[in-house]
Amino acid sequence: MNMTNRLMGFALACGLGLLTLAAGVATRSAAADDSAISPAIKAIQGIWVTSENDTLDAKWAFKGEILETSVNGTEYIGKIKIDDKAKPHPTLDVAISDGPEESKGKTAKAIYKLDGEKLVISVSMPGHDRPKDFEPVPDEVFLFELKKQKKV
Repeated sequence: MNMTNRLMGFALACGLGLLTLAAGVATRSAAADDSAISPAIKAIQGIWVTSENDTLDAKWAFKGEILETSVNGTEYIGKIKIDDKAKPHPTLDVAISDGPEESKGKTAKAIYKLDGEKLVISVSMPGHDRPKDFEPVPDEVFLFELKKQKKV
């Protein structure tokens, strides 16, 4: 084997080694990110929707710490934070990064209850105080009774 062939073989071996290393790091990083997510956030992962007879048409998609939601056709994206030890109800905060201009950069504060395949969220308008109960208040507090969407 001449020197050129040996150098090419060495370069190929190094390249494959780096690819394998990069793949391993990416896999461990994804696993580390998943393990960093709290059990409370893991419990609500997936897509949640309102029932057909609900006055609000909504879809809430929890993907890790990111929430993508659509309410009556208006889209919001934000990072969530949960305090499942809060009393009298667990709290959910959504730091809105994308959506209507008046909501961007604000936090929508909520309380929630999770019962198996049912998720009830009482959420205030972005930038307002957290609701104290699960009662809607026109133009201030919205109540979402969501059911987990079955995987197809």
